[in-house]
Amino acid sequence: MGPTFFVWTVLASLIFVSVSAFNGRNAEPAKTFIVDLDDPPMQRWQKVVLSAAVDASYYKQGINKLLKAALSSEALVELVEVIAKDIEKFIPQPFADEIRGISQATGIPLGDVVIANIIYDVSAFGSSGNKACTSIVTADKSGKIYHGRNLDYEDPEFLKNLTIQVDFHQNGKSLFMATTYLGYVGVITGSRHGAFSISGDERDSGEWWQNLIAVAEKSDITFFHERMILEKCTNFKEALTEAMSTPTIAPVYYIIGGIKPKEGAIVVRNAHTLANVTMLGMDQTHPWYLVETNYDPWKAPPASDDRRDAAIHAMNRVGQDKMDAEMLYKVLSVPPVFNEQTTYTTIMSAADASVYRTMIRWDGPDY
Repeated sequence: MGPTFFVWTVLASLIFVSVSAFNGRNAEPAKTFIVDLDDPPMQRWQKVVLSAAVDASYYKQGINKLLKAALSSEALVELVEVIAKDIEKFIPQPFADEIRGISQATGIPLGDVVIANIIYDVSAFGSSGNKACTSIVTADKSGKIYHGRNLDYEDPEFLKNLTIQVDFHQNGKSLFMATTYLGYVGVITGSRHGAFSISGDERDSGEWWQNLIAVAEKSDITFFHERMILEKCTNFKEALTEAMSTPTIAPVYYIIGGIKPKEGAIVVRNAHTLANVTMLGMDQTHPWYLVETNYDPWKAPPASDDRRDAAIHAMNRVGQDKMDAEMLYKVLSVPPVFNEQTTYTTIMSAADASVYRTMIRWDGPDY
């Protein structure tokens, strides 16, 4: 045990006493809005964005900043802007009309809303340098599955101001819960009641042109695909099969939790192809949980960004006997798992519809 382990242990001890603000501010619960999938796509998000009073100029400035931070050259930025102008060619239905409806309701130029919805797919590649997110699937002592995630990204203040929960309805009742950003119609974090939960973590692999080939081959936009998994799949097995088999434009880690003991998985995807699957219970050093950050499970993370081992040490310190939703939140509040780019933390359990909570991390460290 070296000095790094000691530092994590001390930090974990402080966090487990009480999760408090680093900067004098407190975390705040995300507001929840309803999106009815039975409404025409153009109308689905209009009440949401109007209720939230999205400022068009603020949104445009934030998206442009994110785009330039996410892409490695001005040429790539210009290419994305070209793609954004041809919504019919690159954005499938119903997402294209949902994006049109958001633009129409807010006055935000259509191209800017399109860019917001494709940033991940054009920026997740091997030399990207973006690192975002920690996801954990764990079982408590009774076998109940909990799923937690931190969403970390560039320009966190901008994204915190856009963070919302969405209760997706169909046939007059709630179908699944999700956490997203205003103007973004895909899903990066979600839980379908009585079925499964899923989160997506960025995977930087391959070359940027491979993502473009995947576009040409009609692969799915990565987090539009995740939303469709939540809409169409009715259990963990179906969700796992869909995450494994459907080609996506960008590489990604899909982390999936179920409602039965041992229902947990990390699906590792390349652009267009499946790379690997790790199931809950396969790692005998900690068979009751899975941790994914932004590195392949079979490789050691770099010392400069070792959120994985920090999370593992925190999980082991809690132990399965004490694990519950509150303890998982505390694990996700241990630095560097919780860091200056963390925008929100979501705790969910598909086995228990009452366990879905997103906290906007205004209490984050400032360094």
